[in-house]
Amino acid sequence: MNMSTDLLDLIDNDIRRKILSILSIRPSYTFELARSLGSSQQLIAKHIKLLEDSGLVYKVGKIESDEGPPRILYKANPPLLSLLQFIESISVFDKDSVEMGTLNGSFQELITQLKDIDYRIRRLEADLKELISAKQRILLTINELLPDTETSMLFRMISEAFENGNFDLLFQALNKHSFD
Repeated sequence: MNMSTDLLDLIDNDIRRKILSILSIRPSYTFELARSLGSSQQLIAKHIKLLEDSGLVYKVGKIESDEGPPRILYKANPPLLSLLQFIESISVFDKDSVEMGTLNGSFQELITQLKDIDYRIRRLEADLKELISAKQRILLTINELLPDTETSMLFRMISEAFENGNFDLLFQALNKHSFD
């Protein structure tokens, strides 16, 4: 049995999937998980132990408690969860290979393709962030250049554009006027 099969078998349990879902959003401890899932603390502790042994969750700290021993906080391991989601998506692709097209290549080639896609996504996200920042700087500079901004129609249009995210009317107005 390989690692991916072991991980898939491990999450083939509703309680463990719910635990992973919660811990992927925020850290939590066994008592809190037991309350939110309606299970016993001992059962949750058993599942946490299995998830921790597999590397899907890890300890992130302790919360001191007046009611007993410190509460150990656990969090989901994002890289392993991503790998698990990737493995699950492959099994989904296998079922839908007729509709989606078959992915060809060795495991290493597919991993290389995945790394390339992740790199390209990060580049696009960085470009988007840079463009949004430039857009905001330009609009703020335009705002500073306008006389009597309290009553200016363009100021109101800029404010509305910021509020609703639609800059089309502002761009049309700027194209009609020249500000020197």
